[in-house]
Amino acid sequence: MTFGTRATYGSLLLLALLALSTRIAAAQPSGAQAETLFRQGKELMAKGKIAEACAAFDASQKLDPTISTLLNQAACREKNEQFATAWGLFLEAERQTRPATDAATQQLHQVAASKATKLESRLSTLTITVSPDTRIGGLQITRGGEVVDPGAWNKALPVDGGTYRIAATAPGNAEWASTVTIANERDVKTIEIPKLKAAALEPSHVKPAEPAAEPRATGAESTEPARRSRVVPFVLGGAAIVLAGGAVGFELSARSTYDKSKAEVDNAKQDSLWHSANTRRYVAAGLGIAAVAGAGAAVWLYVRDSRSETPPVHAARAQLVPVVASDRAGLLLVGHY
Repeated sequence: MTFGTRATYGSLLLLALLALSTRIAAAQPSGAQAETLFRQGKELMAKGKIAEACAAFDASQKLDPTISTLLNQAACREKNEQFATAWGLFLEAERQTRPATDAATQQLHQVAASKATKLESRLSTLTITVSPDTRIGGLQITRGGEVVDPGAWNKALPVDGGTYRIAATAPGNAEWASTVTIANERDVKTIEIPKLKAAALEPSHVKPAEPAAEPRATGAESTEPARRSRVVPFVLGGAAIVLAGGAVGFELSARSTYDKSKAEVDNAKQDSLWHSANTRRYVAAGLGIAAVAGAGAAVWLYVRDSRSETPPVHAARAQLVPVVASDRAGLLLVGHY
């Protein structure tokens, strides 16, 4: 068997396991997880745990974006006194519901617009002033570690209350930095970026590292370890196939349990079945990822060892190669004898 054929078999195995892992991961019930996070956010807000509630709403909106979750995000940020963030979220909800024709969505539109209008007068603003003399090539300004677009310079922009580090850098110049503290509500601050000073040039005393000599095994010393290392790829490949089979089994079991939960009328049993199905899907996803990792390692070791080997002429060579097809998986004996 040639090296190209070996690499092809290994690539087919890796691609098949990767496709299995991707399909299992895509089967995760994102809608159900988003609903659970949304309910947890409501409960946390009722208990006064505002920061945790906001994080739950953010995660729910990321999994399954809805206008209801967006409005709760905005309301949570408002309670957390992040007025600029809340104002932006209410404006986004107002924009998304503007073309609505049904009464329910139109009502949400009115709520979002009203909330945004009331918040606007409470916002704090920060102006980062950059004079023409300060504008040098490559000038970059950051606010709290985030780059401020040049189009936002010299403009009063709404920001949440807090302490921000304002920094300015440019090639060949020393960094300038300062901090500004802004109140949560109705605060107006301005900070001016000064002209940057040229950076002092320092002599370099870096000595190039000398490459370390690596011993190379030759003759009989390297033959025996090479033969032993050929067993490792097959062990990993077999383990990957077993893991893939386990992943498929758990995924099928999860789907069956999830179908049962939808048909169950008792709420307690339905929740129990749903959690059981979700847990099995996580196990299936984990097994699938482990199978891909094992297959990748097996292919890499197999190809590496094959490159380092030069089989003697007329020598009998037979090897077991893992094979994965759409309906079966196994080991194939190939070679010449």
